Amino acid sequence: MVTEITGQDFDEEVLKSDLPVFACFTTSQCGSCFALCLVVEGLAKEYEGRMKFVTVDVEAEPKLTARYGIVPLPAVLLFKHSKPVAKLVGFQDKWSLRNRLDELLQGR
Repeated sequence: MVTEITGQDFDEEVLKSDLPVFACFTTSQCGSCFALCLVVEGLAKEYEGRMKFVTVDVEAEPKLTARYGIVPLPAVLLFKHSKPVAKLVGFQDKWSLRNRLDELLQGR
């Protein structure tokens, strides 16, 4: 399951998560964002229980977007132990994302 979060619950949902977190920064006006969201929905089912998946609307959360330097869109931040460990920008295919997630879960 992918959860849409706001700046108010970001710290609780992402930084305090016991699981690694896939945070997808998108906007409704972005075609590549929509395509990535479809891929992310499938990955969220595959990695359920091993990774948390969240989305952040950059238009609604400009402070959070600026805090992590989110440009261009879509952008993904991977968090582990409260810290961003990888930043991916632009559309990413399912296999590339799966490889990155597997590496993160295996500690590489």
